[in-house]
Amino acid sequence: MAPRIVVLGAGINGLSSAVCVQQACPLAQIQVVAEHFSPDTTGDGSAGFWTPYLLGGDNVERSMNLCEVTYRHMMQLARSPLAGQIKIQKLSGYNLYCGLPPVIPLWAKSVEGFRQLTQEEMKQYPTVDSATFFTSVNMDVPHYMDWLMKRFRSKGGMFTQRKIENIEEIASECDILINCSALSARFLFKDEQVYPTRGQVWKVHATWIKHFYFAVAKEKDSLYVLPGVDYVTVGGTAQAGDWNTNPDPKDAARIWEQALVHWPELTHATPVQAWAGLRPSRPSIRLEPESLNMHGRPLEVIHNYGHGGSGITMHWGCALEVTAMVLETLGADQEQIKLLVSRL
Repeated sequence: MAPRIVVLGAGINGLSSAVCVQQACPLAQIQVVAEHFSPDTTGDGSAGFWTPYLLGGDNVERSMNLCEVTYRHMMQLARSPLAGQIKIQKLSGYNLYCGLPPVIPLWAKSVEGFRQLTQEEMKQYPTVDSATFFTSVNMDVPHYMDWLMKRFRSKGGMFTQRKIENIEEIASECDILINCSALSARFLFKDEQVYPTRGQVWKVHATWIKHFYFAVAKEKDSLYVLPGVDYVTVGGTAQAGDWNTNPDPKDAARIWEQALVHWPELTHATPVQAWAGLRPSRPSIRLEPESLNMHGRPLEVIHNYGHGGSGITMHWGCALEVTAMVLETLGADQEQIKLLVSRL
């Protein structure tokens, strides 16, 4: 009998997990169940930019590995014929540090062209104490999500729009439940370690902005300018414990005023919309299997949530680990798992 697998959540981590598991387990019956689908997920409003950001401080080495795997995946797509369809591009730019010592992040050796700015280059940024330059990658998330959904549906995957308020509602429909429910895990799985970190940004038209800028200051929200294919995203906020998903006029005004101080070249940008969303923060991501007993019936759960501000940045690495856990649950040996995951 074909295993029945339900992926709970249709954000970027839910969809990428569904696609990878489906490719590795073509005989499985896989269904994605979610209350919200693209373009109404948190990832849809993000800049789609690769950078480890607002990640939990536990198990840093594992998190960095997941980020690096995803960087390679996104860079490969950016160099492929799919780039125009997904709207994904390589993007170079600057991390700027104010009131902080020079920072060499753990992922520096994993990205293209990472270096510190020279003294001559630093003259362009008189309010900055140190800065680095590297090449990242970003994508238009709704287009990427649409691509993932089409891939999944073309191979027999099913989508169900439905709000789940208790795991018992879905437990009888699957043998394996892949939990990509983000903040909903706080209620569905009683995980009080996951909490919202509210982010608010501007989406603007400013076609002359060709580099990204990420300004980090001690005890202040980071400021950033992240040009995408269609819009430039200007942010932002990192308000822990705030559940408000509506744009706040005061936040919008502050973000724009501070952005113009750092980047006056934005003066003639055309605002399109202010947007706010909730990042699912946690001391560390939860990426692990769990065996539950649902009224005498076993249910294998694989958790994949708590990515903070790095949902885009680590989605593919997490999806590959989820796939390996599914294969192990289905009885595959380690050599089979390694071979199948290497093909994704």
